Amino acid sequence: MSHDATRYGEAVERCGLSETHLKVISWVAPGSRVLEVGCATGYVGKILVETKGCQVTGLELDPGAAEAARQNGLTVIEGSLEDARFRASISDRFDFVLATDVLEHLRDPAAVLEDFKRWLGPRGRAIIAVPNVATWQIRNQLFFRGDFEYQETGILDRTHLHFFTWYTLHRLVTSQGWSIVDSMHEWSLPFGKDLLLETPRDARVYLENMASSGPLGRVASAALGPGAARVEKLGQRLAEGIFRRWPNACASHIALVLEMPEGATNGRASGRS
Repeated sequence: MSHDATRYGEAVERCGLSETHLKVISWVAPGSRVLEVGCATGYVGKILVETKGCQVTGLELDPGAAEAARQNGLTVIEGSLEDARFRASISDRFDFVLATDVLEHLRDPAAVLEDFKRWLGPRGRAIIAVPNVATWQIRNQLFFRGDFEYQETGILDRTHLHFFTWYTLHRLVTSQGWSIVDSMHEWSLPFGKDLLLETPRDARVYLENMASSGPLGRVASAALGPGAARVEKLGQRLAEGIFRRWPNACASHIALVLEMPEGATNGRASGRS
């Protein structure tokens, strides 16, 4: 992580957790031992501690962010993920290793991801999330404006050293033998989320709620509700079809749940010393 990682906690305070953050939290089982790589101020780990009873250890480079994470209930080890000796010093095993918006800050993300295997216990899982540089917004910026302006946070964060696409992320994890057991993406196309997903869902919920507003509401809900539900399902199928065809353009953020290669035990992949 960068030396001013407190800005990520400040962004969460202003805007709240992203869809990706919430999904990552939902994937972690209650009571788990968690290693959060690049924990920043501990805004994800804090929720895992307070709502799921997890024991969370964070790895963080920025001393200010590390102290804030400790105040949020994490045990924090300070050091650089770029330092192989620092990574080798982490000897504990965990149920989950999280790297949410971390790999893109590293010069050699593949080496760090490979070390996740040493840190996972039996049946442990890694959860990673990265922004997608091939998303529609970045293509639009390059094509119509011809620029590549860095920002404080987001896909073009000024401290990003490694840019991922949908395809390069999947090639990385499969090249290391990881199995993808679950995934999610944040939708980025300007028309898709509202037109295909949110508006049909809101209409269905509105009609369902009308059933409690009186006789006329019940009639309207009974007459229009099934149609609204079918429209919602159609929108979901269309969105899924568009995403399967053009995942790079659709996904602004990608998160994966990974299992170690078959034959890996006690956090060590077979064939590794």
